[in-house]
Amino acid sequence: MSFKTYSILWIVLFCFGFPTGIFGQYIQKETIGGKSYAVIYADGLAGAAQWSPGVKMMRDSTTIRHQVSKGNGGNLSVNDRIPFRFIVATEDIGDNNKNWMTMQGVNDGGQNQNSDFTTTANTGCRWYGTTGAPGAGRKWRVPTQRELQLMWMFREAIGAIYKDNPMEEPDKTKIYWTSTEKGATDAWFFKFTPGVPYCDTQAKTTANGMVRCVSDY
Repeated sequence: MSFKTYSILWIVLFCFGFPTGIFGQYIQKETIGGKSYAVIYADGLAGAAQWSPGVKMMRDSTTIRHQVSKGNGGNLSVNDRIPFRFIVATEDIGDNNKNWMTMQGVNDGGQNQNSDFTTTANTGCRWYGTTGAPGAGRKWRVPTQRELQLMWMFREAIGAIYKDNPMEEPDKTKIYWTSTEKGATDAWFFKFTPGVPYCDTQAKTTANGMVRCVSDY
């Protein structure tokens, strides 16, 4: 495994927030399975703000269903903390033209409070890791609300690692879906607009977003 450290950042997130403590995250370029990836680490965070290695962030090949500060049903509240480390995908899926359900890989509308999706589709991050897809060989998921915030914080480093596929582009607003839901009908998103970050919720049926998948590592 080879790697290059791009930056270290100590910051209290302005939009989503972290549990009380000292905050430290960094990003590295690493070669994993013969492919170079941007990997975000949170091992500098206070213990109350990070998941230890080995915590399962996925169930049935998708992110565990969750709200901002709780899990759906008996699910783990995965948005409460940041994983010890996670891989950022090398490219986007969509171009401000996909709804949340398609990116999540479900076709039951996602309009329920079940702990799991009842009807799945081979789309979005569920598709991204299948044979012949760009991320083949790994399982990928839609990032949580907090993970996407870290991806915004490290957008310049991600752009340096993936020069042909940056997350922030000049003169373009990119709307990235998170996997974090709000009630039965809405989900969180984050706008990557140069100099003007913005996060909010919108209906899962709204076809104006994209996704940059992540993988547990």
